[in-house]
Amino acid sequence: MILPDTETLDLLRNVKAFSGLDEQELTDLLKISVRKKFNKNQPVFAIDQDARQLYIVESGTFILNLRDRKFKSFKAGDLFGEVGIINEHVRTGTIRALEESILIAVDGKALFDEHRLNSLTALKITREFARMVTYYLRTQEQVSTSELIDKGENDLVEFKSSLRWNAKSKHNDQLIEQAVIRTLAAFLNTKGGTLLVGVRDDGKILGIGRDRFENSDKVLLHLTRLIKQRISTLHMRFIRFEIDELGQQQVLRIDVDPATMPAYITEINNHESFCVRTGPSTTQLRVSKIYEYIQMRF
Repeated sequence: MILPDTETLDLLRNVKAFSGLDEQELTDLLKISVRKKFNKNQPVFAIDQDARQLYIVESGTFILNLRDRKFKSFKAGDLFGEVGIINEHVRTGTIRALEESILIAVDGKALFDEHRLNSLTALKITREFARMVTYYLRTQEQVSTSELIDKGENDLVEFKSSLRWNAKSKHNDQLIEQAVIRTLAAFLNTKGGTLLVGVRDDGKILGIGRDRFENSDKVLLHLTRLIKQRISTLHMRFIRFEIDELGQQQVLRIDVDPATMPAYITEINNHESFCVRTGPSTTQLRVSKIYEYIQMRF
């Protein structure tokens, strides 16, 4: 499906890799792009396949399966496939749609063909790719999940035993989900951080099997719906999550960037709340303090 349209321009404008492009450059980028629709479980590319396109998620969720059995999700506004395009290398994992989804696919060869895209535009995009990789290497995301567990909880790392399972009552519990959502919102409203689900407070790895999901896809879909319903779809772009294999156990890892807008929580009783990190804890701010905090932070 050929582009362009205003909504797609808005989408590309908010992608970090294209943040330095002006309106004409964005329009030129759309000329070498197409929109592709994917059904649930439909593959985008397979392992060892040639890297020919760069992808931006317009809607839905995609799941990346890496060689080391790690799972990583991509949501609206996320970009993937850039490393393979730059290196002209084969794909190192497989990716497929977790639900009905839409991608914007940019022609990788045209991206660096001066007859199809201005060389200055290509240079801007490449430089932004380099900044993204450099930023990633300097952040906590480069630290392995095992290392985070070894170091223990702090203001940027928190452990949760489960996503929804209450070990005492032996059933799924919305209060357990609420605790997870509050932590994510607090990270969004403060300095960001990483939440590891399936790890006890003392660092013992319990795994997410106790949450009794049918498979990894169900875990990631459930978390996606929770974030959209209890925080907002707009905040999804600040949150990335994947499933790590640690020995015989799977741990759900959720990395959160500090948001550029306040993240309110819709509680179980449908009232709104606002949480921040205070040291290694999540704290719900009193209504009288929220406005002052937002003015200072945002």
